[in-house]
Amino acid sequence: MTDGTQEFHPPLHPAFDELLQLYRMLELENELLRGQLRRHPVGELQIRETERKMMELRGNTPLAMPEHLTALMAPRPD
Repeated sequence: MTDGTQEFHPPLHPAFDELLQLYRMLELENELLRGQLRRHPVGELQIRETERKMMELRGNTPLAMPEHLTALMAPRPD
């Protein structure tokens, strides 16, 4: 029962699905860019430097485990 004073909150599933889709697109773009960088002599060095800077921004926390990312990116049952 509600007393009519509660605010309406739409389901978060559509917003979560949209964010997850954007994340997947970003991951794909990242992999494509890495592939292009690796074709150049200094590309691998640039990748390592960028990863080092990202670690600094995260406060030296370890990167997410690939299994965790795979699980997050797997299609969700509705």
